[in-house]
Amino acid sequence: MTDVSATSLASLLDDKLAVQQIGIDDFSSLRHLHASAMRAQTLGVLSDEELTLFVQLVYAPEYMDMLAREAVYGGWLNGELVGTVSWHAAGSSGTTASIGGIFVRHRRLGIGRRLLATAEGQARQSGFERISACATANAVPFFLRLGYETASRGVRTMPRGCTLPVTFVRKLLPRPRSALN
Repeated sequence: MTDVSATSLASLLDDKLAVQQIGIDDFSSLRHLHASAMRAQTLGVLSDEELTLFVQLVYAPEYMDMLAREAVYGGWLNGELVGTVSWHAAGSSGTTASIGGIFVRHRRLGIGRRLLATAEGQARQSGFERISACATANAVPFFLRLGYETASRGVRTMPRGCTLPVTFVRKLLPRPRSALN
């Protein structure tokens, strides 16, 4: 029996991952993915109360209102939603975009990396020079591996009393190729 390395499995999955914008018909799958990924990946990082409030928010109408203000992309593998990323303009300067969230069903397979690259590419094509994100402690190493730097630590406040301890990260986006010529 041959042993498939995590790198080769990630490469195989990356080739089969279909990334496209999320539609209203995908919201049920999105909610389930966000709640289950947060439960599975933040054990020991978030308190039971923080996690419970986040999951309650995910299933509340306010969550869809939050996502409606962002560009949301999903990654599908064999017809199953296995990851999402969202982004939006941040601040008033018009130069910074912000990642609203990245949620993946399976970690360490390249799904999050591919989704983040999609959001960064869309932001860059839209004229943004920088991108930022707020990450729970479990996700900080992911962002640092992909060229982000820590800006500060604090709290992300969302509707329904949901607050999460986060690290704010940021990155300069490379200029589009046409701007380099």
